[in-house]
Amino acid sequence: MPHGLAYHRPASLGEACALLAELGEEALPLAGGTDVLVDLRRGAGQARHVVSLRDLEELRGVRLEEDGLRIGALTTPAELAASEVLQGARPELIEVVQVFAGPQIRNRATVGGNLCTATSCADFPPLLIALGARVRLVGPDGARDLALEDFFVDARKTALGPGEVLVEISVPARIPGEGARYEAFGLRAGSFITVAGVAAVLRLAGEVCLGARVVLGAVGPTPLLVREVEVLLLDRAPDDDALREAAAAATAAALPISDVRGSAEHRRDVVRALATRALVTARERARS
Repeated sequence: MPHGLAYHRPASLGEACALLAELGEEALPLAGGTDVLVDLRRGAGQARHVVSLRDLEELRGVRLEEDGLRIGALTTPAELAASEVLQGARPELIEVVQVFAGPQIRNRATVGGNLCTATSCADFPPLLIALGARVRLVGPDGARDLALEDFFVDARKTALGPGEVLVEISVPARIPGEGARYEAFGLRAGSFITVAGVAAVLRLAGEVCLGARVVLGAVGPTPLLVREVEVLLLDRAPDDDALREAAAAATAAALPISDVRGSAEHRRDVVRALATRALVTARERARS
């Protein structure tokens, strides 16, 4: 723990919320710590207190209910990948784990932390938003549910209020004729930071598209839900021409920057390629 920080380890969710509310902006919740501790050691922010959530067992695990999956916020990517429940219900989420950092980080990071850090290159948000996921937030004033697409306010900024903790992610059950895929591109095969990512979900009835969602990652301050894609594909046959149009719409919606990992122009080219792959795979999965 960086020097000068007070460490708190509450035994219950209520105690954690109360501490975070009392300490205000000087406190940071600590889950896996793979982002938070790095930032603290760099001197980022003005935190003077760290509130560990590690003893809150109710925030762990994956379970299947009638209306879909419930993923505890403290569940690690490695635990997701090993979950038999997930393998049967939402195997596309396991594909996200396969491009998520390396084994050490997968065993330490948490799904909730990946959302709450709110970095544009986070890998779980695009697919979860495309699937229509919701989050449950618990604070001193009780619990509230929020669509994940509304959780991200700006770069590194979420809708969490004072004292609130993200406790659970809910993912709707798969419906017949649905296919999903997440594609990501990084600069190296192991532990890469995503340069661009695209999640696609298609819902078909025969050869007619009843719904489509494409979400971009790492090419905007927050994950970008491209609503134009559903407008383009709704009530159409998802043939190759239609999917190319949808990929072009996704590319046009991207808001990339140029940095050491690639130029804005390069990122747009990557988005087009990834969107095409993700849409084609989602279509084939929906058909099968």
